[in-house]
Amino acid sequence: MKTKVFLLVVFLVAGSNLLFSQYSNRRLSFGFTAQPAICWIHADESTLTTGPVRLGFDGGFRIDYKFEKFYALSIGASFNQTGGTLVYKNALYLDLIHGLDTLQPGTKVTYRLQYVDIPLSIKFLLPEIGYATWFAEIGLNPMFNTKALINATDNNIENEPFQQGIGKFNLAWHAGIGTNYSLGGRVSLQFALVYKNTFLDVTRENNIRKADNSRINQVGLRIGLVI
Repeated sequence: MKTKVFLLVVFLVAGSNLLFSQYSNRRLSFGFTAQPAICWIHADESTLTTGPVRLGFDGGFRIDYKFEKFYALSIGASFNQTGGTLVYKNALYLDLIHGLDTLQPGTKVTYRLQYVDIPLSIKFLLPEIGYATWFAEIGLNPMFNTKALINATDNNIENEPFQQGIGKFNLAWHAGIGTNYSLGGRVSLQFALVYKNTFLDVTRENNIRKADNSRINQVGLRIGLVI
């Protein structure tokens, strides 16, 4: 996994260097995007099971720099509302605002998380077919947590602030396929199916709680207006 991350970072850096060396020849486009999504949390630990999926939303803007005929570098910013549910088979120890809380085995915990997301990606473009241009993209997403709430089926915990139990920073990778449909001139509608998965553990474990390597998964339909 670390090797894949390293190769992806090298690829993005090489692409950005090529972009800035050909500044005068690139084509710039700007887009607003909205992405409803299905989210869940998966943990590599036998004492946990993944609960029901949650609906999420990711909205923001993207800027694309077309530095070659079939290649573009994309960067953006968005507010990503995501999360998921985990069922803990053993007792759970949480660092809440009022102190350490112990939850009974079998507790279902729902995480409601909000991040500022900075997507960075390389786009691979196909020749225009009619009014449509198809593309594929792959990239990294530095993510900065701005809000964390949890609900739990034990101890009547609902919308409890959980900032101290969630890592401030995470890193995800994403891949997607989509199309830009021209509306005339440089204006087009964008539709893309995007999958995202975090590399780093979402939760922070205390001295009692066992590490669970929980990661956010997200599948969304991006809808955008590109100029």
